[in-house]
Amino acid sequence: MSDAGKLHCDSLWSIAVYMMKAMNQLKLLLSALKQWGLVVRDAAGDVTGSSFSFHPEVVAESQYLSNIINQHGVEPLAGPARISGVEQLGIPSVSSNCNNLVVRIEQPSGQQVLPDTLFIKLPSPSLVTRWFFNVIESWKLESYFFRHVAHTLPIRTPKAYAVVTQGTRFCLVQENLHADPSVELFTNFDMLKGPSIERVRQCLDTFARMHCAHYDLTEAERLAILPLDHHPFFGKTMRVVSQSLNTLGLAPCLKKQPGVISERLIEVYKKTLENWDLMLDYWFAGPLSLCHGDSHLGNFFVSGEEMGMLDFQAVHWGNGIRDVQYFLIDSLPAEVLAEHEQAL
Repeated sequence: MSDAGKLHCDSLWSIAVYMMKAMNQLKLLLSALKQWGLVVRDAAGDVTGSSFSFHPEVVAESQYLSNIINQHGVEPLAGPARISGVEQLGIPSVSSNCNNLVVRIEQPSGQQVLPDTLFIKLPSPSLVTRWFFNVIESWKLESYFFRHVAHTLPIRTPKAYAVVTQGTRFCLVQENLHADPSVELFTNFDMLKGPSIERVRQCLDTFARMHCAHYDLTEAERLAILPLDHHPFFGKTMRVVSQSLNTLGLAPCLKKQPGVISERLIEVYKKTLENWDLMLDYWFAGPLSLCHGDSHLGNFFVSGEEMGMLDFQAVHWGNGIRDVQYFLIDSLPAEVLAEHEQAL
């Protein structure tokens, strides 16, 4: 091909890439506006009483909490929940996007169908956070997981008693892991310090059990367990949203940490985004397993001699090695990772 021909092809490619970016950002804008409208609608519903409340003082009211469990239960209880009193406990449960609370409940004598304490997960009080996490559909994904999938896994996850999704609101009522003496949860200090190599191997064994359980499934069998509706990359909305957010995310990183990311890496990053559909097809070529998707140390907990996992807001069908590399990079100090990465 002549130089003029190559230049013409390059120009056409540049125009096509530009148009693709513009279309995707328009789709992202429309999705964002739609979710903002739903957030406003739910806020209006608070006035009329038609919206599901995300306020802890409302949800932690005896009759309201009883209704949630009776109307939106995950598995049948020994009888209807009759909660006569609720006390919010001062047990810290940090989350970047949710409003978590632990409550002690009172039940009539002889009618105790629930444990004495419960963990309740609600949307963030921040309006912007509620809007953003509905755009990326994380709460809808986790709600579906705990209603339909969690109990089928060969690893321990928090037992769910009720799951509610209504509009842009959600509520998960789960077991209080703090009440189980065999459970150890990881604090921010634990994550900052990093796990021991022995603990790392326990976490990798947990991935192995979870990934192997779904390794040979057909596409139809996988989708019967967890559809692609809210897949972080392949969902109808998220396929566009994830590409657009990754495109928009580069500039703030370069501004905040100038010179840290090499020009070569920036070039590869941009090329990846320009060939997004091809990359998705490559990344998600089989064989696939059920991946946690946000697999840092803080989303593990010790359960006796094994490890369990919580916070499934990014669960999806993918390559199991993604969970492994995400965990190693995000949980181990750089010098420890450098020494042990290949063996692990």
